[in-house]
Amino acid sequence: MNKMISIELEKIRADNLSTQFELLKQQVNPHFLFNSLNTLISMINMQDKKAAHFVVMLSEFYRSTLEKKKQDRVSVREELTVLQAYRFLLEARFEEALVISISIDERHMHSLIPPFTLQILVENCIKHNIVSLEEPLYVKVYSDQSYIIVENNLQPKRSPEPSTGTGLNNIVERYLTSLHAKVEIIKDKKFFRIKLPVKYEDIDFKR
Repeated sequence: MNKMISIELEKIRADNLSTQFELLKQQVNPHFLFNSLNTLISMINMQDKKAAHFVVMLSEFYRSTLEKKKQDRVSVREELTVLQAYRFLLEARFEEALVISISIDERHMHSLIPPFTLQILVENCIKHNIVSLEEPLYVKVYSDQSYIIVENNLQPKRSPEPSTGTGLNNIVERYLTSLHAKVEIIKDKKFFRIKLPVKYEDIDFKR
């Protein structure tokens, strides 16, 4: 009986996390869309030749978002498709004030990751740190043997935005529930790092 209750509680917990994640995405996307449209308007007003490509990348980002909305996990290669589009949009907005580098080993491309994990972690870097020409923010997404790492130079905003930690907490919980792995959070005086365990499955997962 206790075992059955534990199994049911785990299912409820997983469903609750999934619901939280959907709500989180709904909170992130409208805000991001508003900023992206403002960036696009500025590019059009300045007759920036990259405006057309910006529209293509914005469309690609939202198309990928809709496709992966109901998936519990995707391959890192699929996740990077979303992140590449997201990076273009962010760098168009912040220009030289933001530098995002991505270097993931080819052998990790088929490993699994909860969808939108990298996007949310990169967005957190921007949300909590100064991003300016005087103090550029450098975000690195890279891998080592056992982890995919998201790292930024630490330069906290002088007037930080209110934060509940929902995004990061949700990612930690989804790794525990979906991939049975522990996310590492490391902070020192210069850098903030999130280490995501590289996980594989022998069985196919839904695409």
